[in-house]
Amino acid sequence: MTASPRVLAAACLLVTCLLVGPAAAQEEEMELPLFIPPIVAPISRDTDGDGLPDIWETDGYTSGGTFVDLPGLGADPRHKDLFVWMDYMVKDETSLAPTQQVIDNIKAVFANAPVDNPDGATGVTIHPILKNQAPYKESLGVKGDDDSVWADFDAIKNNSFEAAYAKSFRYMIWANSYQESSSSGLARNIPATDFIVSLGTFTPEGGTRWEKLGTFIHELGHTLGLTHGGSDDLNYKPNYLSIMSYTFQMTGLYRNGQFGEDGFPLYFDYQRMDTPTLNENSLNENLGLTGAGDVSTYGTIFWYLSDGTCKSQNVANANQAIDWNLDGVIETGVAMGLHCDEDDPTDEKTTLTTQNNWKHLNYSAGGLIGPSISPIQRQRRLKEPTPASLKRELDWETYQRLRQSLRSPAP
Repeated sequence: MTASPRVLAAACLLVTCLLVGPAAAQEEEMELPLFIPPIVAPISRDTDGDGLPDIWETDGYTSGGTFVDLPGLGADPRHKDLFVWMDYMVKDETSLAPTQQVIDNIKAVFANAPVDNPDGATGVTIHPILKNQAPYKESLGVKGDDDSVWADFDAIKNNSFEAAYAKSFRYMIWANSYQESSSSGLARNIPATDFIVSLGTFTPEGGTRWEKLGTFIHELGHTLGLTHGGSDDLNYKPNYLSIMSYTFQMTGLYRNGQFGEDGFPLYFDYQRMDTPTLNENSLNENLGLTGAGDVSTYGTIFWYLSDGTCKSQNVANANQAIDWNLDGVIETGVAMGLHCDEDDPTDEKTTLTTQNNWKHLNYSAGGLIGPSISPIQRQRRLKEPTPASLKRELDWETYQRLRQSLRSPAP
């Protein structure tokens, strides 16, 4: 068999190197074309852990013939990024979209996050990109039918949101309502990539800038894997200092004697420290919420059953003793329910555990963000039923009851 010219050339080069020695070989190589394969980062490399491969964040990616220019949109492989595509409805002549001020406040909250990055800076860079006006629907879906909500949602999404972006973007709609209710919003799952903010039935229509800010961050939190109780789905925990609790969703956290809606957007925050577990069957009132992370600037609110209804008590300083049972005496071994729910007012006592939210964000939405999931797997995930914990999000009526209690003067 006759060797090919390419093989003969390679053999000759090898012989030349052996005969003339390393120095002559090096000189000879300088006169030859230098073929060095490009060094390409593996698709699995994600230096900052935000679910987006480094190579996507430096070069972008192409999917289905569509180029997604993540670096052009501000992605950084050494600093965590979150991308959110936002469509919006217009009700009569009122846009339900957020103002630039709301968008800037969303960015500020995430930039202020206690999250470390390989570039040495803290925070998460969120890119909430306002895109297209969606066809107006009075309600996404019909009452009592979860599937109908996402069918209407997907009809809008598929007409606006290019499939290529699903690998790197979450998608949401600033909508009027869903299931003919006054619910403030809905996430598709925990975690997920799709969510709704539905403040069209609120007064004013579309909500205030603070209600928009709080609800967006709350529903986005579900898509990032966060729940109403941190470690579980139990709502209204006084030791859960997070916007994921209905207590703080609309008003923001209570810090330095003021709520977020008093002009402090950074108070619309996920829990950023550990807080102690509270055993409602045996509370030590001397400790307040001390004994874990720093709560020196925080107040809180607890909910207790009284005459068959839930009542609230504001606590100005969570860093000192708290009279949980309101008897005027600071003591130990106190039994007191602290998480009464207006929709199910009982005095059932349990152990209240929480979570440092920022340490537990699921940036990849369980693999929906990134290169690993197949189209079949994606469709299967999107068809999963809505979790029970999301079937009753904070609505206008509940919010009004909460608000009347929350704005009472703190002691």
